[in-house]
Amino acid sequence: MLIRAIWAAATAFAGVFATLAAVGAPVGAMLGWSLPAAAVGAVAAVVLPRRRKRGPDTPADRSTNDVVAAITRPPQAPRPVAELSTDDLCTAWRRSYFQLLVARDPATRRSMVQRRQDYLDELERRDRRGFVRWLHSGARAGGDPGPFLRTRR
Repeated sequence: MLIRAIWAAATAFAGVFATLAAVGAPVGAMLGWSLPAAAVGAVAAVVLPRRRKRGPDTPADRSTNDVVAAITRPPQAPRPVAELSTDDLCTAWRRSYFQLLVARDPATRRSMVQRRQDYLDELERRDRRGFVRWLHSGARAGGDPGPFLRTRR
């Protein structure tokens, strides 16, 4: 579903870009950029709308759907953060970023934000220096703190 939505958005963007390139070519000719714009628009209009001929539920689609389902599925009964290994904690941190992106219910988002705070607190408790190194490296909300941590449990 997510892949199809991205594909639809890319196709729509290509169509708009191709239309703008075709309509704007006379104006662009005066500005000197019509050839590059028309070339990019033509390539985008031809390449992006083409879809591979395959069934609606091929193994590749199933694996993609499984990944999306795993990311968006809320945890059944979350284990206490202190019981997670450091590697599992880092994985849970990265996975929770994507879960937070797709969560729409305010109560779910609040609980996920609290859980992410618990992950950060536990990471800092286990290896404060590594945690600080990760933060100073430009830590991202979905980034992996694992390479900066020395504690493996």
